[in-house]
Amino acid sequence: MIQRWTAIDFETASRERASACALGLAVIEGDRIVERRDWLVQPPGNYFETINTRIHGIHADLVAQEPEFDELWPEIEPYLSGAVVLAHNAAFDMGVLRASLARYELESPRIAGYHCTVTMSRKVWPDLENHRLSSVCRFCGIDLSHHEAASDALACASIALHCLAKTGEPTLDHLAGRLGMRPRRL
Repeated sequence: MIQRWTAIDFETASRERASACALGLAVIEGDRIVERRDWLVQPPGNYFETINTRIHGIHADLVAQEPEFDELWPEIEPYLSGAVVLAHNAAFDMGVLRASLARYELESPRIAGYHCTVTMSRKVWPDLENHRLSSVCRFCGIDLSHHEAASDALACASIALHCLAKTGEPTLDHLAGRLGMRPRRL
């Protein structure tokens, strides 16, 4: 059976981790991306800090009619449950997921662990000047509309697949093992 991997990316409305205003994901099965989804999310109180809006362009008027995270969770959770989750700078995205689940008192999904593609790209291409999403995408020739959640999630998934191709490993599970990356728990 092929392990499903789901790359995620959150954008936040403020410095508060539970202020998700967008979520993008890309599902990998085997060695290809089979699905891509994204949602706009109304953050708690529909509160935005100017600096966050400058980064991603999302503002209160844009999400005023969108559901909050807890309303979207039944639609999002199946993409994560049973999957290995990927994120570029996973500490941030997993922190947003944890904080959002806690805020709305939602049960954590039963993921098969998570990995960070920053770490993965550092191990596969240690000589890159840096391993920021935009830099790794440029190096790999991946199109990116940075800080657009769907594009960032697709880029994250694409980076994992480029790492897979570079190493010649048969699966992402084998790749993680070869790189000494143990899945972290939510």
